[in-house]
Amino acid sequence: MRPSASFRRPRAFTLIELLVVIAIIAVLIALLLPAVQSAREAARRAQCSNNLKQIGLGMHNYHSTHDTFPPGYITLTQANQPNSPEIGPGWAWGTMLLNSLEQAAAYNAANFSLPITVPASQTIRTVGLSTFLCPSSAGGEGPIILKDASGTTLVTDLSPGQYVASAGQLEIEEFPAQNNGVFYRNSRNGVRNITDGTSTTLMAGERSRNVADATWVGVIPYSRVCTNPRWKVRDCETANVMVLGHTGPSPDQGWVDVPNYKGAGADDFWSLHPGGCNFLFCDGSVRFIKETVDPRVFSFLSTRSGGEVVSADQF
Repeated sequence: MRPSASFRRPRAFTLIELLVVIAIIAVLIALLLPAVQSAREAARRAQCSNNLKQIGLGMHNYHSTHDTFPPGYITLTQANQPNSPEIGPGWAWGTMLLNSLEQAAAYNAANFSLPITVPASQTIRTVGLSTFLCPSSAGGEGPIILKDASGTTLVTDLSPGQYVASAGQLEIEEFPAQNNGVFYRNSRNGVRNITDGTSTTLMAGERSRNVADATWVGVIPYSRVCTNPRWKVRDCETANVMVLGHTGPSPDQGWVDVPNYKGAGADDFWSLHPGGCNFLFCDGSVRFIKETVDPRVFSFLSTRSGGEVVSADQF
């Protein structure tokens, strides 16, 4: 018996129809992917900003206890001369904040009279803390290996960080003991010293590992840090730049390195956030400074008592 026309098998897609559907789906994915990536970066940037806010709370809790912000890092020098080589111990501002960042166990493990490199300091120099890691930073959470100028390995397990305190305008390697920002070697600056205003003075900012390594732990005496081998600029500095950043200008640097400056060195501020970096200010606020900021304004923000007048709408 011949089957009725109403029970005939439906016609299949032609090849052209199938290709059209695939092309439409591909276009939709291409349109959707940037939006998804943008949303993910917005979330990473928000988490990075929150990390800096936590650091700011830790800074002010420390200030409430000691009537000063923590030093950039602590160290002695040979023959007790300011320009002599540093001999440690080297502990930096990040380690001193641990008790204020709900890391009491880690803080209690630190003996600030011992060098960072000795076995007794291994617990604290190797602990990984997400508060000091920006989700957008390249390079992951792997440890930092540091060598001296001759190539001798000094440490292989230093915990990384992606936030450095603001030393001011001057180059950190050349002016370790005195700078015009809030943090430097053995600094003891408090709110009383920030006469330019806490809301317009930088406290800390970002440094991504795709440019150079940084750490919250401290400075390893005699060690050197260089820019990432894949970075376009080859620059090696003393390891105190791993806990501090500067803006310029300086006597040997007549220009200002704005956030995400394409020729950034190992002592500059840099992030993988499109368009700029997150910065913590001395009043505890966190703001995103664009890479298009006026260089002079950015430089003024790094001084604690330079007398410059900067309004909030300039950055």
